Amino acid sequence: MRQIPKIILIHSGTHYSVTKDEYGNDTITASAPLSAIRCEPVKASALKSLGEMKDDVLTLYFDCVNSSPKGQTFSKYDKITHKGQSYEIREVKDFSPHHYEVALK
Repeated sequence: MRQIPKIILIHSGTHYSVTKDEYGNDTITASAPLSAIRCEPVKASALKSLGEMKDDVLTLYFDCVNSSPKGQTFSKYDKITHKGQSYEIREVKDFSPHHYEVALK
């Protein structure tokens, strides 16, 4: 696979690593600025088996070569801020060593 071209990686944001305590409260343990990423609005919604709709708002694309910081990883329930909005990571698709697709809600 080829890298995602730098010309379309026009967005930036911040990744916050989150841990949950025994009461379900979020604690931010680290943050990292993200640059050369792509955030695209989700245009389609799908029904799940119980009739529940996906509530994703954005898909974040992080290229393992052209985006920074190098070696960045993402985990479910971590937070991403983009254009002043805060989002929670719902799902991470790892297409190593090429890129990550991160579903944000």
